[in-house]
Amino acid sequence: MLAAPVAARAAEDPIDSIAAEVNGEIILLSEVKERQFQMRATGADEGLAGAALARHALDSIIEEKLFIQFGKEKEEYKVSAAEIDQAVNDTKKRVEAQGADIEALLARSGLDMERYRLMIKDQLLARKVLSNEVRNQVKIPEEAAREYYEQHGGEFAGRRSARVSHILKYVSKKGTEADWKKAYNDAADLRDKIAAGLDFAEAAKEFSDDPSRDAGGDLGEIVEGEMVKEFEDVAFALEPGMVSAPVKSPFGYHLILVKEKLSATAAPFDKVRGEIENKLFGEMMMAVREDWLRRVKKDAFIDVKVQF
Repeated sequence: MLAAPVAARAAEDPIDSIAAEVNGEIILLSEVKERQFQMRATGADEGLAGAALARHALDSIIEEKLFIQFGKEKEEYKVSAAEIDQAVNDTKKRVEAQGADIEALLARSGLDMERYRLMIKDQLLARKVLSNEVRNQVKIPEEAAREYYEQHGGEFAGRRSARVSHILKYVSKKGTEADWKKAYNDAADLRDKIAAGLDFAEAAKEFSDDPSRDAGGDLGEIVEGEMVKEFEDVAFALEPGMVSAPVKSPFGYHLILVKEKLSATAAPFDKVRGEIENKLFGEMMMAVREDWLRRVKKDAFIDVKVQF
């Protein structure tokens, strides 16, 4: 448990008063400030500021404590140093992409890297518990997706569609900055070759990292809402016969060829099934999460000592 070291921090710094207590573990106001920093750094602040952000941060810590306390009892939720390193590096990249320095930001928030890594460790543990105890319990049957489709037909009317091919230079979720740069350069070089006369389908068969390479990169008809936004924004802006510049998505860099623009129409179920399932999954996961927390809180001692 963290109660002893945290209590020691409070004793050393009487200005750092207690914000809340969760099953004997105290949460300091400095921890709330730390969480506000992290929320702003990762874009999880939901546009909140001042007292609203402080309360949101405290609520987040309280719920996280409950997940952590549950996870510490089970070996399968152990967090490795490598996992912490990866999470810290991911945050560092996001901060640097905004032209800032993570060490400087930590210092301004009264944090150091050691303390930040401890925060990350706890959050990773909480996420593991959330994934197993909540996320893995959520299943969306096909009949539920079909029922939503039938009851919300207007959401899928008038969707743009097109016949599209693509070439993907894939980057894994753990890809480094160098991996992303190489994927971009490979895609850009390939586009130059296509512009110089290389057949797109042949290029896809030889160089694409996507399973569609076997069909020359052909994706068939895509309907608005079916692909990731970065891909769609470019695909529906291209004129038939045009090949895009490298397009970055969560999967890597794409070269997109639009073969034909089709008339806007109601999207068939199989084209929007994934979209529907994602929507229902998010809604159901929130409900399962709240139910799990409600059950855990019944047996928990939670005392909020501050008002924001």
